[in-house]
Amino acid sequence: MPALFVQAAPAPAAPAPSSSSSATTSPADAAGPSKPAAPAAEPAAQQKAGAATAAPSTGRGGVASTSAPSSSSTSSSSSSSSSNGGAASKPSSKSASPPPPGPSKGPAAAASTASSSSSSKAAAAGAVGECDVEEVDCVAQQKAARAAAAGGPGGAASPDMQTVLNNSIAIQLAVTQINSGSIVEAEAILDKVLVKTPRELGARVARGTARALRRDLAGAVEDFGVAIEVEPRYADSWKRRGQARSALGDHEGALADLQKAIDLAPLFGGPDSAQSRAECYVEKGMIYQKMRDYRRACRELQQAVKLDGSNAQAWNVLGLCSTSQGDIRDGVRAYEKAVELNPKLKEGWVNMGQALKEEGRTKEAERVLLKALALDPPDQPAVHVLRVLAQMKQQKGEHAAAIKLLDRALPVAEARDEQVIEVLYLRAICYHALGAAREAVRDYDDCLGHVPKTGIANVSEEARQFQFLSFYQKDIALYFYHSLERRAKDFCPDSELPAVFKELWCKKGPPTAELISHFPPQPPLPLTPAPLPPVSPAEMERLRPLTAAADQLGVLLQNHHQGFLPNVRQQRAAGYAAVELAQALREVVAARRAGRQVWVRSEGSSGQAGSAGRHLFGWRDAMDIVVKWRQLSEPNDQVVWVDLLTRREFEQGFGSHTPMFSGQTKCVRYYMNFARALELQKEVLLREGHAFDANNNTIPVGSEAKRAAIRAARTAEDMYQVLQQDSWVVVPIHSVARADHMMEGTRLTLVRVPNQPDAYEFSIRTPVTPPRWKDFDAELEAAFEGILAAFAEDDLPLLASRIMTYCYYWYNFMPLARGTAAVGYTTMLGLFWGAGMPVTATIPKDYQVDWEAILAQHPDQFTASVSAWLYPPQARGQVAPAAELEAAAGGGKAPVFPAIDALPPVSEVLGTVRQRIFALNGENSKRYV
Repeated sequence: MPALFVQAAPAPAAPAPSSSSSATTSPADAAGPSKPAAPAAEPAAQQKAGAATAAPSTGRGGVASTSAPSSSSTSSSSSSSSSNGGAASKPSSKSASPPPPGPSKGPAAAASTASSSSSSKAAAAGAVGECDVEEVDCVAQQKAARAAAAGGPGGAASPDMQTVLNNSIAIQLAVTQINSGSIVEAEAILDKVLVKTPRELGARVARGTARALRRDLAGAVEDFGVAIEVEPRYADSWKRRGQARSALGDHEGALADLQKAIDLAPLFGGPDSAQSRAECYVEKGMIYQKMRDYRRACRELQQAVKLDGSNAQAWNVLGLCSTSQGDIRDGVRAYEKAVELNPKLKEGWVNMGQALKEEGRTKEAERVLLKALALDPPDQPAVHVLRVLAQMKQQKGEHAAAIKLLDRALPVAEARDEQVIEVLYLRAICYHALGAAREAVRDYDDCLGHVPKTGIANVSEEARQFQFLSFYQKDIALYFYHSLERRAKDFCPDSELPAVFKELWCKKGPPTAELISHFPPQPPLPLTPAPLPPVSPAEMERLRPLTAAADQLGVLLQNHHQGFLPNVRQQRAAGYAAVELAQALREVVAARRAGRQVWVRSEGSSGQAGSAGRHLFGWRDAMDIVVKWRQLSEPNDQVVWVDLLTRREFEQGFGSHTPMFSGQTKCVRYYMNFARALELQKEVLLREGHAFDANNNTIPVGSEAKRAAIRAARTAEDMYQVLQQDSWVVVPIHSVARADHMMEGTRLTLVRVPNQPDAYEFSIRTPVTPPRWKDFDAELEAAFEGILAAFAEDDLPLLASRIMTYCYYWYNFMPLARGTAAVGYTTMLGLFWGAGMPVTATIPKDYQVDWEAILAQHPDQFTASVSAWLYPPQARGQVAPAAELEAAAGGGKAPVFPAIDALPPVSEVLGTVRQRIFALNGENSKRYV
């Protein structure tokens, strides 16, 4: 028998976070952990049915086949991606064909068999051709059931042969009506049959199908339940009831029914027994996916493809559940099998494209997503596929290309009243990054004001969050517009935007009464746009060498591990930042050698909170250079200094949170660090003798039994069983500036995930509080002073060591709401370049610089790990090779950087905010600023 129902399953939890978590609409930083964004999983294919609807799924016999058990019964089912990345059953393409005529093997004839009288087994067999019902004695059981209903064996109420034949004809007619879509008419026929013979098996199964089609799932469960009472060994009734229960959300009941169907299917044998069981395993897999029990889902789906390797949708759903666990490669292999079996399976192409994107294989992802798009009519492209493509372009820093895709998506989205808010928001942030304030503000306004035709109550949580973000980012776009002519040195969003505004923006929540009443919005745009100032050939001549050097250094930021997309815009910004930092450092060192000090204006300094006057150039001024470039490159990212949020939030410990896995999902980027982090957690627990609970109370683990269990723990679940509750430990780190002083590094946190079986989150959390800020401020000040001293003395090996120490404390400090890792590595490269020993090495595969710092308890450990591949020859006390020899040693591929002093000053060539946005966009791009 065929499967019945389309069951739209919910989206998997983010893998990540964005991504998890983080999911998300803003590009990931070029390196390192960040505060995860809201997840961004999107529907692989929008189903017409809602999250808990049902629709028929035909087998090889037609839509509403209602055959009783027989050796000739056939079945097949398939499942598609749900509206949010989940899995669901889908009707076969053969469902449009009515069942074949004639008495043998057709579903209508088989339904007639189910309604046969017990008066003559031979007559019943003749009515259905080859159906061998004696093997399971189905007819005898029908006879007994009817006799019982009539008051006893052989009672006068038993239906005669004419009634049986009439029922058979009626059921056959009803099946034909169901297959042709005339559901109400079919149900009316079946109602009449069941009034006279309420326990007619074929009629119950057929009416259950009809009820399911018109979304009367409770009625369908009732009919299939009676069919099971009449013939409890009929596997298909169990399967159909299981599907109906699943659509109703009765997961436990559905799983029990489907397992019963699996157990009974071999009873009748035949070539379709394995296929029928495979369908049940697929259904079970989809139910476990709804429950976010991806491990069990994968086990069920592996059984399905083992029994029926030709089921393309089973492979597709297996891919979904594999990627939901963070096993991207396994998921992609399953999707490849799905589209090999069915090249027109759009959901398989879309899901594979999204998985490849999450892994960072962007060229392959684009190729696959374009194949999915080609399956749509040219004038009716899938909005979701265009969104995924555009989001990938945006995350790669290709904002103009993303806008073109979104321009194509928006009219279709508006016509269908689907994903309009999401498309508008994504286009707005692309325009915003390019400095196109007028277009960005327009899209932010449209996003804020959009109400779906179905009403505001039907706006999804993700779309509502985009509307909140549009409120803040519209104001930021206006702030940037009004700052275009300001000198970048005096421009400081951290000190100029209200603290409560930034806090709410970071939390992505609705604006509060406090914000609205105390802080007026930015002035609007002028009605008539001002003409763009010309860029002279002389200005371009000075800019080009800076851009070439910036792009050359920027690529060194790329992490070579899954999940990190190469963002050309952020890489260019990092290159400009590194050059400007190197030039500033050399200016400070030159002044020191001359016995002078360098004073800077306080107006643009985050450390001075925008106050007037001047102050000595310090570590935070150096970091401001890099932070501002990061803010300009992607202004929708919440790259802000934590100490300049509200005092309330600062004192409560606002900070970063980066899972290595969450629930049953491995974080695509950071799971590689789990084993080391678990060993570090063990080390801290065994040394300290306790962890902390959610209320900061100690959890003692000093007993020998607990210590032995800690040593034996191999998984987060093992460790949770030892601690028995949510917990965290502080990773202590050594101070270099203050002997015997220990500082608070990150927190390794282990919590149980609610409402998900066998699910835990293991993460690093780094709350930034005033005492911790004061501690790290002192350490960074001392480390920065050490850098300047070694630089002034031309002691390059000592200088290299002090640069590593400085960056070690920066990474552990985590002073930004996001972007700490990328800013830290940019600073490291800029300091080495400024010292005349530029780094040319790329980050090794499956290596994350910031995590090397976070998981080390002393800067010497960090230095030993990173210096092994990063240090240029001068940092090792060796003579730097000539440029041509260096290039030859690298096969001509190693970058050769000009001396910093040979480059034009960034602070002059790119002195204003306008000039910086223009440079990030590129001279050949459409001008917006």
